[in-house]
Order: sequence, then structure tokens, then C-alpha cells
Amino acid sequence: MAQCGIARIDGLISGTGGLSPIGQGDSDKAAVGAVQDLFTGLGLTGLPNLLSPDYGIFGQRTLDAVRTFCTQRAIPAQDVVSGTTLQAMLQASATVPVASQAYLTLVLDFPFAGLAKVVSITAQMEGAGKFAALNLNTDRAGLSFGLIQWAQKPGRLAEILGEFSSAAPDDYVRIFGAGDSTLASALLTHSRKPKGGIDPATGQTIDPAFNLVAEPWISRFRQAALFLPLQKVQVRTALKDFGNSLAALRQYAPQLRSERAVAFMLDLANQFGDPGTRSIYQAVRKPGMPEVELLQAVATESVQRIQDPFKAGTQARRTHFLTTEFLSDGPFSG
Repeated sequence: MAQCGIARIDGLISGTGGLSPIGQGDSDKAAVGAVQDLFTGLGLTGLPNLLSPDYGIFGQRTLDAVRTFCTQRAIPAQDVVSGTTLQAMLQASATVPVASQAYLTLVLDFPFAGLAKVVSITAQMEGAGKFAALNLNTDRAGLSFGLIQWAQKPGRLAEILGEFSSAAPDDYVRIFGAGDSTLASALLTHSRKPKGGIDPATGQTIDPAFNLVAEPWISRFRQAALFLPLQKVQVRTALKDFGNSLAALRQYAPQLRSERAVAFMLDLANQFGDPGTRSIYQAVRKPGMPEVELLQAVATESVQRIQDPFKAGTQARRTHFLTTEFLSDGPFSG
């Protein structure tokens, strides 16, 4: 049986250890957070995510989610989450799947360690951890999609579409071509054009047939995000991309070894690209700088390089990685 690495969750699912159900006032924040993530994935709204101060606190909203889920699934009414309830949650099809620790491990069978943990936390910053996260050209980069926001303008959207096509060709045609292999192939060709097939000044498509920020394309990307095999492709591709960025980081900043520092820099690379991240690092690094001071300097420089409308969000993002309790200051392993 798959394990998520949160002892209470694993114990309740397996029925071992005589563990009590998860309920109001519970002190096990990791277990409560896992429950909240799974409920969010099942379409229950208003629950805190990893970035919220209420994450891991079993309050009224979580209680309401338990009651609603039990009603929806014809489970006897209860105010706690038992092992049986957890099993029912995992068997239900996620309507808004989120790359949380519980979902990655118990549904998609990825171990939650090393780069997978970093990808999960970065995905929370990019699009609330949603496999179907979409940015419809608000940053003039065309369509950005998925866990780590593969964007059209820098050619990253073409990467994930290519991975979809290679891993599940029939399903790729079914979803993105509506069964038409010629259309599905043409989508790949368009996304592989310079600047992803958009006007770099406006982010608008150069071919009206492939206006990916409008229907029917929006619905097709959302459909792909609900399909388990393509969710796994998203995770594998994100791990590959982050692995490449980690290799680059090891070359120019080998002294950054903590989990927090690695996660911070890989999130930066996901936003600025590897060359941009290296440029920011080299602009602020001074010999002998302590890691904490260096990361803060990198954070400040990264905010300065962002357009004004996005500065506040970027500052919050950098601050989160520097302060979150979900990252360790011990050595990174992975």
C-alpha cells in the first residue's frame, strides 16, 4: 500500500496503531493539512492551502467540508475524518486535483521527498498547486498551464504538450484534437513556433485557430488536467525541469546546500529561467556571505527586476520560501 509519509494519515488508512480520527482541535497539523488538501481537490471550496495561516487547523470550514463530503457520498454523518472516510476521499475522482503531499503519494504514487517536495511547494505559489492552473495571458506570455505554469512565450508550453503527446498519444489526440490527429499535431507545431506562436508584445496568438486563451482550448487543457496519466506526466516533467535547474545551480552556487536554499533558488529559476536566476545571484553575491543574507539579497534583486504590477506578489513569494515551516534549513536530499 502506498504511504504518504504523514504517520497519522498512513496509520488511519491502513487501520493500524489504533489511531483516533482527525477532528476539531486536532494538534496534528500535517494530518489536518492533508485532509484539507484532499477536500480541496474534491471541489470543496473555502479551505486553507499551504500558504494560509489556517492551514493545518481543523476549524469550522474543515468541519463543514467533512459533513458535505459525507452527505455527497452517502456516508453516515460524522464530524471527524476516520480511516474509512480517508479511503472514500482517495477513491473519489478529484475535480480540482492539487499536487499536495497526500495526492502525489497516495493517488499518483510519487514519493514526497527531494525535488517532488520542492515542485509541490512551488506549484502552490504558481497556481494554488492545481494541475489545471491557467494564466490566460495576464502577463502577455500567452497561455501558461499546469503545476509550474508552462508558459507559451518562452516555449515551455510546447514542452509539456510534447510530453503529453509522447507519453499518451491516443489520449493527446482525443483531448487536444477532439479526436482529430491533424489538429492535435498542428497544435504542437503552433506552440513550437518562435515565442510559442504569439505576438511577444501582446501575448496574442498569431493564428486565430490557436487562440489558446479562449474556448475550446481552455476546456481541453482543463480536461487534460483531470486525466490521471497526464497528471503523472506533469509531475515527471516538472521533476525533470527542476532537476536540470538543480544541476545548473550546483555549478554556479555549490555552497547553497540547505533544503530551503535549494527550494528558493529552484522556484526563482521557474520564474526567471536558469540564466536569469544565475544573473540575479551573480549580481548580489559577495565572498563569504552567509546563506540567509545571500538569499535575502537575491530576493530583493528579483523583486527589483519584476514589473511594478507584479512586485508585491513576487515579494510575498520570496518571503514565503524564506520563512515557511514546510522547508528545512538542514541539507537538501534529492
